[in-house]
Amino acid sequence: MKEEKEVKKVKRKKLTKKLKISDIKRGEGAHVGHLLARIKAREVELTICCVVVALVIIIVSLYFVFSAVRDPKKYNTTMVGNFSVSFNQIGENLGNIVNLTPLTPMSDADGLNTVSYGVHIENTSNKRENFQIVLQEDYARIQEDQCGEWQLPYQYLHYQVEDSNVLTFTDTSLVSPVLFSSYLEPYEKRTYQIKIWVSDSTPLEYLNYHYHGNLVVIDEDNMQ
Repeated sequence: MKEEKEVKKVKRKKLTKKLKISDIKRGEGAHVGHLLARIKAREVELTICCVVVALVIIIVSLYFVFSAVRDPKKYNTTMVGNFSVSFNQIGENLGNIVNLTPLTPMSDADGLNTVSYGVHIENTSNKRENFQIVLQEDYARIQEDQCGEWQLPYQYLHYQVEDSNVLTFTDTSLVSPVLFSSYLEPYEKRTYQIKIWVSDSTPLEYLNYHYHGNLVVIDEDNMQ
């Protein structure tokens, strides 16, 4: 029995002697290396997640941008009674804005060569609908610029609707003179081309004036 105990003691001593400081350091190094590897793996995962999120945001943003560019009419269409109305774009302005600034008087021949205002009207109902296209002063712009006293009188404006003759405003007392009246059959749609210019018969005293107005469509059968 004593011999067995002595043998076990000797073996324990040998095992103890085999565990060196270098072994401990080696073990600690392996543990640290494992932690660093896990940290790097998490950093890689986080980086990949950030890249994916950024790509998704970019793709979604581009989708909305191209959607807006591809179908701008959605932002320029309004419902007027039973009519769906939109206007073509005139330079930097919306197609319903008549901005005769600065004042440029011209002959009727030159006026007929100016850019047209395109008014697109669609009857969305199942019955015939009557409408009017009127010229209305842009009250918001006039108030913003405080130029009410500098608005050119209607009588010096000439206009054409489609291929009509040159027209003038005979009743200058009207606040919103009618340019055109007609009707559309059920679900019918049409585009009307309108040109508006300042007549060369405008007196010199009005040359410092200008005109801010809007083209407005009215549903005559659903007027309130």
